[in-house]
Amino acid sequence: MAAVKLAQYLASILSSTNSDTNELRLKAEGNFDLFTVYLENHNTGVHRYQTTNAMIFYEAGGKSNIKIHGQDLVLNVGNIVFLPAKSDYEVQKQTKTDVLVKLDLNSKYDLQYFLGNIVNHESREEQAVKQIVSSLRTNRLLYLKSTPISKSAQLMNRIIDEYLNQNLFAQSVAAAELNLLLISAVRNQNFGSVSVEKQGFANVTLESYIDTNFADITLDTAAKHFGFNPNYFSSLVKQKTGKSFVEHVDERRMQEARNLLARPDISVKEIIARVGYNGKSFFYKKFNEYYHQTPVQMRAELFRQANINLK
Repeated sequence: MAAVKLAQYLASILSSTNSDTNELRLKAEGNFDLFTVYLENHNTGVHRYQTTNAMIFYEAGGKSNIKIHGQDLVLNVGNIVFLPAKSDYEVQKQTKTDVLVKLDLNSKYDLQYFLGNIVNHESREEQAVKQIVSSLRTNRLLYLKSTPISKSAQLMNRIIDEYLNQNLFAQSVAAAELNLLLISAVRNQNFGSVSVEKQGFANVTLESYIDTNFADITLDTAAKHFGFNPNYFSSLVKQKTGKSFVEHVDERRMQEARNLLARPDISVKEIIARVGYNGKSFFYKKFNEYYHQTPVQMRAELFRQANINLK
């Protein structure tokens, strides 16, 4: 399917849907477990996510405004972004011309898996791949400076086309074309220099530490971990990130609470304990401040979107 026709086809799916879910899953015929393709829906509101697996964004049409790890990023047609697992992002309001395609990789695969497949034990290749892996770890994303007519964009269109049409050996072809996409990007040094960090303070390290310890974290234990006096550490976090340490922790706890509310097997009481709050009233207050609705209302909406009916 030609790039223009693919974009038009995907746009037609978005324009014809009556679904109010934030993303539309495109089903693949047959046994295809390399990745799952989603389209960002044009329904109202800010769409907030935390990735479970590694993901690839591809702007097939229009322009998308995305906030990744707190920094705004504009994706134009042809642009590609690679995100590692457990990445936080928001998609701002979409227009009718925007077509944001998201490839949710199977948990068995990530960018380093495909990068590892393209190395042929040649020192220059290994060094180039190490630089890309290091950039991914530091910036928590890789931005591919591609255009609609670039080879990278053409490969993305073919990868999506293989998923949709499911010809013979579709998964093998898609995997090979992902390798080609990365080879082309590395060879041409086509990765952009977009950084998701606002300051020189090691915010990625801070977020990683909070991500691991949010349920029982304190300012004192975090300051000790990073080797600072608690008061100085608190001021440094606020100065370098624009948010207080408590705000960072609350934000991560709220994200986890939302993820757990989508699971019908976990009670709200258990969720409160899991995310690190001691009392129901305080949790409800924080949740309402963050999401402007109660946990019960949020859970009902998440169940509705997932077609879960417990009655």
